[in-house]
Amino acid sequence: MTERRKKTRASYHHGDLRRVLLDASVEVLRERGVEAMSLRDVARQAGVSPAAPYHHFASKDALLEAIAREGFIELARVMRQARDTADDTPTARLRAIGEAYVRFALDRPAHFHVMFRRASTPETYADPDVADSFQVLLDGALEVVGVATRDRLSQRELVVLSWSVVHGAASLLLDGPLSRGIPALQIEPDDVPAMVVRTLETLLVALTAKRKR
Repeated sequence: MTERRKKTRASYHHGDLRRVLLDASVEVLRERGVEAMSLRDVARQAGVSPAAPYHHFASKDALLEAIAREGFIELARVMRQARDTADDTPTARLRAIGEAYVRFALDRPAHFHVMFRRASTPETYADPDVADSFQVLLDGALEVVGVATRDRLSQRELVVLSWSVVHGAASLLLDGPLSRGIPALQIEPDDVPAMVVRTLETLLVALTAKRKR
C-alpha cells in the first residue's frame, strides 16, 4: 500500500472522509475535467472504496455543488483579504478586489470551472456564503461610484458590469487566447489582472458621470 493510500485511509478512519473526497475531486477535475469526472474516479484518487463517496454525496452533482460552494467561500475570502490590505482609497480597494478575482481563477482553475458551470443550480447562487462573494465585488464598485445601496437598479447594473469585466478576463486567461499572451498586442498574461481592473474603473467613472448629467 502506498504512503498516499495509507495516509488517506488513516484520514478516513478519523472521520475526514468528506475532506479527503473534496481534495481528491479537485485533483481529478484538474486531470480530466468536469464532464469526464466520476465518483468512481474520485474514490480511486482518494484511495477508498467505490461506495465511500456516497456516504457524503448522493451523486456527482452533489459533490460538484459542494466544490462550487467551497470555491465561492474561498473567493470571497481572498477578495476581502485583498481589499483589507489595499491602500485606503475606494479605487485601490476595488483594484485589489478585481485582481484577486482574476488571480483566484488562475490559482484554482478546478474550483473556478465548477463554480460557473451551466449545471449549477439557482440554490447554489442563493446560498448566503455564495452571495457574499458577489457582494464583496458589488460593495467595491458601489464605493467607487458613490451610489446608495438602496438604489436597486444601480446595484443590478453595477454587479453585472463589474462581474462581466473581471470574469471575462479570468476566463480568457484561463481557457482563452490570453493564457498564452498576444505578442502582436504586447499583452502578457501577468499584465491582464491590472489592465482589466483599470478598464473597470474607467467604466465606473463613466457611469458616475452619466448619472450626474
